[in-house]
Amino acid sequence: MINKNYKIINNKFHSIIRFIFFIRYLFLIFFVAIVLFFTIPHFFDFEKKKIIIHNYLLDNYGLEIESFEKIKYNSLPIPHLQINDLSANLYSNQINLQTKRLLIYPNFLSIYNFRNFHLKKTKLENGILDLNYSDLNTLSKNILKQKKKIQIKNLDLEIKDKNNQIINLKGINYSNFGYKKNNIH
Repeated sequence: MINKNYKIINNKFHSIIRFIFFIRYLFLIFFVAIVLFFTIPHFFDFEKKKIIIHNYLLDNYGLEIESFEKIKYNSLPIPHLQINDLSANLYSNQINLQTKRLLIYPNFLSIYNFRNFHLKKTKLENGILDLNYSDLNTLSKNILKQKKKIQIKNLDLEIKDKNNQIINLKGINYSNFGYKKNNIH
């Protein structure tokens, strides 16, 4: 009796509706696959890949990393690597950069394949940049001619000449892409 009712109910549906009920399982499979794709890197040890990241940042952004606390992967809102308490030289040994957070956004497949590591963009947050007056021209040329996407948020800039402080700017924001391209606030 139950089998007859089940067959009658399923025969009442149109063939398109039956197809939609079947395709819901495909949506479930794709959703689970995407969630796994973005959450599995939480278990990776990115400390082992720091040499590859260091070389890429040096070649493409002129950022020579001296020390950092740790590298952490975050999958939301966009998958990215977060480097905390970074101390680095920017374009030369005279320009010192210290930042609380450096966010690098790799291409989706670069998270798994570090042989072809490429970044979409880089974001510096809450940094302090110390430089001599003579290195100001080098810094401005390199940052303004940077072809890779870079965003700087809340940067404190200290310009010195022979250990005498000339200018101290706080809260500088800059981006070389997007709506506010090449605007310094």
